[in-house]
Amino acid sequence: MNNGIAGFTVKKRHLMIVVMAVLAAVAFGFYVAQNGLSYKELIVALGVLITAVIVFGGERGIRFGLVLWVLTLALGYRTVEWTKDLRIHPSEILLWLLLLCIFAQRQLLARARLSLPWWLWLFIPFWALAWWPLVVGDAPWDKMLNEFRDFLLFIPIMIIVPIVLQRENYWRLLLLAFFLVGTWIGFMGVVEYWFPQVTDIFPAFIHAAKPELTDEGFVRAQFSFWGGSQATFICAMALPVALVLVTWWSRWYSRAAIVLAAGFQMLAIYIGGYRSLWLILILQIVVACVLRLQKHGFAVAALCLVIGVGGYHYIPNTTERAMTGLAALRGQPIDHSAQERKDRAFDAIDQAIAKPFGGGWSSAGWVHSDFLQVAANLGVVPALIFLAGYLFTLEKLFRNTRSCLRTGEHGDFGLALLLAFIAAGEHLAIQGVQVLPQMALPVWFVWTLVQVWLRRTSESTELSYSYAAPNFYPAANFQ
Repeated sequence: MNNGIAGFTVKKRHLMIVVMAVLAAVAFGFYVAQNGLSYKELIVALGVLITAVIVFGGERGIRFGLVLWVLTLALGYRTVEWTKDLRIHPSEILLWLLLLCIFAQRQLLARARLSLPWWLWLFIPFWALAWWPLVVGDAPWDKMLNEFRDFLLFIPIMIIVPIVLQRENYWRLLLLAFFLVGTWIGFMGVVEYWFPQVTDIFPAFIHAAKPELTDEGFVRAQFSFWGGSQATFICAMALPVALVLVTWWSRWYSRAAIVLAAGFQMLAIYIGGYRSLWLILILQIVVACVLRLQKHGFAVAALCLVIGVGGYHYIPNTTERAMTGLAALRGQPIDHSAQERKDRAFDAIDQAIAKPFGGGWSSAGWVHSDFLQVAANLGVVPALIFLAGYLFTLEKLFRNTRSCLRTGEHGDFGLALLLAFIAAGEHLAIQGVQVLPQMALPVWFVWTLVQVWLRRTSESTELSYSYAAPNFYPAANFQ
């Protein structure tokens, strides 16, 4: 049955969606009126809304559902507790739902060319072998499942994202959504930092906004809305997206908004207090200026100078915080945090040497380095495969980015992904993200975007060679 309303065709499915939306809104309003609004109710309502979009929206619902899924990365530590050591994040539930709906849409699978990178095929068998402690003894299954599922989530992302990105316009939507997540985290962190009384206004959403004093006297932001200063990991990966956004939206007010948002994210990284992220931010700026921003280097330097000088003036003991970071890089930590990370790293190395085939999932604890943690848990060989996968992808991404910058085609796109992937590598090498889904999912998302872009650029290069005359490209004749 189709009815025409104001020139639009209304189907039964559309009427069902409208009716269900109205009923859900009424029920939610009644519940809030009776019990008030907290983070739990907000997450449930958001989850129901996204689920409805995905399930009832068909192919378009799946594509737009992935955009909404990216926005859920801003939820942070809001999880559903299964056991004390196993908490389920709303993002991973929606991810599996998207995968199920994709398999239900056969036309999506028919048009897609699904493939996993070679290193991941080699890596996956070791995931199963790492369950051996549970088979031979009484191992903590929930701790083991907690780490295993954070790697397992890489697979649905590797399947879903390439399918959605078959539509070129969804590149813009996904990257914009990721940039908005980083902007929201940065904005809320800055607001909490300088106005901790915001806790009194939103007590259900922000619990501990008062900044923390470190050993050096540096006043560190809490990022209570997200759940911890690890929120700045996302900012470090989302910030480079500004490079490509300013090319898509060239009006002055759009670019001004993007620069302001980038400033919030840079300031969030600054007050977040992660010294390794300060170093990565400097490295990103240097790489961007060397490869692309020669003309706009002064503007970038001015923005960094304003944030740096302002932070130095209003945040005490910044120099001491930086000096302790440099001491940690030299292998001579002088503060408790750096010393603890060093001890955990050496313990993981000792464990990998003593058990080169791994001690099983969760046997090493939180090492703060995923490469070392994989070596201790799964074994030396899978750790080398994991590290090789990242380095191989980074090298290929660097080569393709330089090539695109020379030809002037998709150069800013490649540069943004390169800088984000450098930050993702820092998280894997120095921070460690495999222990929590809210930390692992953004890294896997960036890695998947890189894989898709590399595949597209490789296919476009092959296509250009195939359509050219044999003697048109000397490189082709040489090969």
